[in-house]
Amino acid sequence: MENYVVGIDIGSSKICTAAGRITNRGELQIIGITSSECKGLKKSIVVNIDRTAESIKKCIEKLEVMLDIEIDDVYIALPGSICELIHNKAVIAVSSDDREIKRRDVDRLIESTKLISLPSDKEIIGVEPQQFIVDGYDNIKDPIGMSGMRLEADVQVITAQSTIVNNLIKCVNKAGFNVKGMCFEPKAASSVVLKAEERELGCALIDVGAETIDITVVKNDNICYVDSLPIGGNSITNDIALGMKIPFNEAEKIKLKYGDIEENDSSFNGKISVKLSYNETINLDYNFLKLIIKSRIEELYELVKRKLEDSGYYREIANVVVVGGGITLIKGAIENGNSIIGKSLRTGSPNYVGASNPMYASAVGIVNDISTSLGSVEGALNYDNNESELKDFWNKGTKKGQEDVNIFSRVKEFFTDLF
Repeated sequence: MENYVVGIDIGSSKICTAAGRITNRGELQIIGITSSECKGLKKSIVVNIDRTAESIKKCIEKLEVMLDIEIDDVYIALPGSICELIHNKAVIAVSSDDREIKRRDVDRLIESTKLISLPSDKEIIGVEPQQFIVDGYDNIKDPIGMSGMRLEADVQVITAQSTIVNNLIKCVNKAGFNVKGMCFEPKAASSVVLKAEERELGCALIDVGAETIDITVVKNDNICYVDSLPIGGNSITNDIALGMKIPFNEAEKIKLKYGDIEENDSSFNGKISVKLSYNETINLDYNFLKLIIKSRIEELYELVKRKLEDSGYYREIANVVVVGGGITLIKGAIENGNSIIGKSLRTGSPNYVGASNPMYASAVGIVNDISTSLGSVEGALNYDNNESELKDFWNKGTKKGQEDVNIFSRVKEFFTDLF
């Protein structure tokens, strides 16, 4: 198991789990991925720990059977809907006599960016550097090894409610697994679905889930803006259930089987037979179903466009990439959004064999993000063969006898080392 990284994307309706490893050529390989139904979350917030833990356990057990391994440690991501970005700046003097910028200088600088005022119910869970500035020269991505006297940083400080993060960790622990690390979901997903030119020019990543839509704007290879809408794919299912007077579960099956809003669709133009019980069958009008789905999807796109316009980044983005299972599985849904949002839309899928599905963007992104942080070199994921500092990277505050260490302090230390 120690050669693998396992990432879990815990959503409101589904849990996706992916396992990956670094090959001898230093490339990430996704060796297994699976999903299962999730019960116990509402709009990305845990409302039932027992049911969520059971859902996590079932999903990981499926992956264990698939790979014939025993999984102990996993990595999770915090969705953008429960996080907030706060822009901050900091400056320090380079400490070494030869004025060469060391890792400790960057760590000290990042730590100083966390000196901000926060409400008592929120915690700093990470820092996303936008740029470093060395002696007035900006747009530097990695200053380590450069010479300078004054080191500055523009960062986005990632915050979240302490109780929400703690409850997610408790669910994984109750399922019998150890949370070895965390990452920021918008950053993780964007790293595997956005092209390099999109990240530089400006792109909006829209993650449409069952109950939330997470909106992320990436420009100059930095996350500039994060927001969310408390609505998702389930709203389409609810409209079908109410409009056609059928149960929610049957409405979901019909949406996935017959959902098609393509303009030139002529594949089906009759009645849909739905079996409600053992001896009760009703016929539904297909054109009415299509109208319901299209109307709701158009409304979702209009809400997304309004958010992008309010953010101030609408004119700066070149295109929009849609991931998640909320609308990407409906034929014609992406094409329908081009005219509404006013930007070029496409579906985003991870470019990995067996995982090329927009539903798996976040799970694969977690594996990629963690693997990258450990270093894409041969043996990077073999903890027994790494240097002592790599072991300490993940083990801070986790040894027995350190029960007085707060879990959020460990999370903050993780992000400090990561960035």
